[in-house]
Amino acid sequence: MELRDQVLSAHPDDILLKASSLTRSYKIGASKLSVLKGLSLNIRRQEKLFLRGASGAGKSTLLYTLAGLERPDSGSVEIDGESLYSLSHKEQTKFRNTKIGYVFQNYFLLPDLTAVENVTIPSMIRGHQNDKERAIEILTKVGLGKRLRHRPSELSGGEQQRVAIARALINDPEIVFADEPTGNLDSSTGEKLMETLLKLVDENQKTLIVVTHDARLAELGDRELLLADGQIMD
Repeated sequence: MELRDQVLSAHPDDILLKASSLTRSYKIGASKLSVLKGLSLNIRRQEKLFLRGASGAGKSTLLYTLAGLERPDSGSVEIDGESLYSLSHKEQTKFRNTKIGYVFQNYFLLPDLTAVENVTIPSMIRGHQNDKERAIEILTKVGLGKRLRHRPSELSGGEQQRVAIARALINDPEIVFADEPTGNLDSSTGEKLMETLLKLVDENQKTLIVVTHDARLAELGDRELLLADGQIMD
């Protein structure tokens, strides 16, 4: 049985994320652009899922919507049995901070902070003030044990993205979202970075959802879904 069929037939307790009938559109002047068109999917616990498609297919919009960063026009997202968009804004923020890690394509590191300080930001928001040792541990695992006190301007693009990965993992989230994490990197650096991310996800038994345009990288996951015209294609 293929993994796609296994997901469709999985026991409800094995499903970590369930999205149902998602729609999302944007107004452009007097026109409306529909990006997600009634999209539904289930994602299993500890699954490594890659979302692939052409530019404008709705990949990043879907990822933002699944992660609680962008509210859909209609439809629902449940993570670990919690209806994400039924929560208040404050409850959503707390939920994302504890359950979700996010790796952005453009890193979004604070320029005046060191690698360690950037990594500890989510834990400080959560109220944990003494997670420096954990940050050092994760940074060492991503290969930055000798770059702990360097600021973003002193790091290469690949190193900055490794800091971003460590930041996404600091609160031990259930699920990690990565939006084109290798998009700003050369192919060799990107492949090594993806191998590091997949290894950490496996070691910590996390669920991973990655948006990528790279078909070769998408083959590294358990399952690949192709998006086109706001829908998942068979």
